Amino acid sequence: MGRRPIQLGAVTLFSTQLVALVVGLVLITAFFVAFRFTDWGIAMRAQAENREAAALMGIRSSRVTATAWLVAGALAAVAVMFIVTQDFSGTGLSRSTHAIAFAAFPAAIIGGLDSTAGAVVGGVIVGLTQALTEVYVSIPFAKVAVFLVMLVVLVVRPAGLFGTRELSRV
Repeated sequence: MGRRPIQLGAVTLFSTQLVALVVGLVLITAFFVAFRFTDWGIAMRAQAENREAAALMGIRSSRVTATAWLVAGALAAVAVMFIVTQDFSGTGLSRSTHAIAFAAFPAAIIGGLDSTAGAVVGGVIVGLTQALTEVYVSIPFAKVAVFLVMLVVLVVRPAGLFGTRELSRV
């Protein structure tokens, strides 16, 4: 792929970054549509809500779990392709690759561990926090700022922004 940057107003992107963005948006959209409108998605949500009730309604728990792992593995393979392949990331497997995995943890915690939409929002918050902190404060502090935002979210909403709070009955 080309190494020449593409100017979109004030934003400069490489074609590889644009491909990764488009593929990510397509996959996220496809996942949300499948999760919301297919029989598999409905079965997945039913099983997550109440496994026993889902089984009584004829949902095969083992099949739903197996397909969920299959989808997770496929999405992980796509992510690895963008992280490792020199054609897409431009660097191949490098020392900065672990930083990508490190950013996924606060993104999941900020959004809520049981919310797919929350993970996406958490990822956007992590990216914006890191980018804005790098520009306006300093690059070393940007890595710390992400975890500070995570701590603030955990203090205010322990289940994350979109996480489900546990109800306790007395």
